[in-house]
Amino acid sequence: MLTKADFQRAIRDTIASYPSIAPLYQAGDPRITQHLDAMATMLGMLSAQIEAAHAEPFEKTRDATVLADAAMRGIVRKGKSARVRVRAINTGSSAFTVESARTLLDSSGLLWRVETPAAVPAGGEATFEASQVRSTTITHVVSGTEPFYAIEIPAPEDDSYLCAIAVSDVDGSFEYRDRYVNTAPDERVFHVEADDRQRTYVRFGFDGVVGVQPKDGAEITLTVFYTSGEVSPAYDSPFSFEYLGSPAESAIEMRMDALLIAGQNPMPMSVLRDLARYPSVYDNNAVFLAEFDFLVRRNFPTLQFLSVWNESAEEQARGPAFDNINAIFVACLSSEGGESVLIEDNPDAPVPPAVIADADLTATQQSIKAAILAADDSYRVRFFTPVRSKIRMSINARVSTSYVASDVREKMVEALMAEFGPASAASRRGRQRPLYQRVYALLRKKVGALSDGEADLTVNIVEPESLLARPEMWRYLDTDTLSINVETVNIVTPSWGG
Repeated sequence: MLTKADFQRAIRDTIASYPSIAPLYQAGDPRITQHLDAMATMLGMLSAQIEAAHAEPFEKTRDATVLADAAMRGIVRKGKSARVRVRAINTGSSAFTVESARTLLDSSGLLWRVETPAAVPAGGEATFEASQVRSTTITHVVSGTEPFYAIEIPAPEDDSYLCAIAVSDVDGSFEYRDRYVNTAPDERVFHVEADDRQRTYVRFGFDGVVGVQPKDGAEITLTVFYTSGEVSPAYDSPFSFEYLGSPAESAIEMRMDALLIAGQNPMPMSVLRDLARYPSVYDNNAVFLAEFDFLVRRNFPTLQFLSVWNESAEEQARGPAFDNINAIFVACLSSEGGESVLIEDNPDAPVPPAVIADADLTATQQSIKAAILAADDSYRVRFFTPVRSKIRMSINARVSTSYVASDVREKMVEALMAEFGPASAASRRGRQRPLYQRVYALLRKKVGALSDGEADLTVNIVEPESLLARPEMWRYLDTDTLSINVETVNIVTPSWGG
């Protein structure tokens, strides 16, 4: 790269060819040197731009290049709305129902939308959940239709961020389909994309090829949701209705109770620059990832239990069958508990799972099936009932008399339930197998009394080997199958001067 000094040196080497101005240049006359320095500066800046442009396809140092790369890869920067639990206190004499979709205001003036309704009795209280979003409805009349017709989403006028989009017309709602994966002609789907200037568009399909192409004159309704991203309302801070619909609402006092989901701002440019390098991070296509378990967990994060397995795992558990060919198997349990669960109290008497017919699928199971088929419709999705089997564990511990046995036992129960209980991450994935070394390491790490002096610990886990190959098993540790005996003894710790 040539710098300003390089150009000034070239000027100095050629100034002798002009004897009429050479003395003025040597004297530093600003009438001569000013415009020469200006040209050297501009040429130096141009040289730096050319040098950066040579490496820009590989380094991506400019924000414009990063945004163009993200647009090419289908990455849309969007915010994530926070979700809180609000406590409603009814000081009136009549019951009141907080309806969903009502708009609230917090102490900072941010808008929140009620997600779950709540009935608040007179003189009592109840809780409901709210998301920090505001919505704007846009009606677009199609004009000049063309394949992959696009509608631009207006940028927010304040400091909020785009977080969600819903699309509908007179015939109903459109379904979002990422990059038209597994989309047949005439399917009512839409795609969301952004260009190199971070303008966001809703794009439709191409008649006879993929999706549907809107006709001229058709009215498309876009419901755009915006959020302020990362917000943290203080505990017990007040909420209020945006407007009072009835006198009874004035008797409702609302307070912040808990932060359920933290909001997030769109990723900064530094993160976007690195994210675009790794397709497996931002590409949500299950065919690309070859991982349908991850697909379901990402779209249904609140499932209490989920196990997704393929034909090979099914044949290891129950042998080959024609029905297993080209099939994906799912056993799940939602947090609402609408799915049936079989119970296996005696591990020596295995309980086989039941196959769930398509007509008997719950709403959650139907949504999971639709998500899998939207990713790859060549598979047949079969659902099994989960089989619950509690892990039986007994522990004998010996600690110093300087500790209270009941306190030590309580800490051990707390550590084990957090790691192997029904709400643990391992339990939600199913088929967990507590290893002895893992249990020993966990207890010595979490319970200080077990690492003191000559404290001792013995663990016994009852686990038949036949359970390891059954993918529908929901195995977890429960308090009624956990036996802990803590004994306090005089333990002499080696010391000087005792």
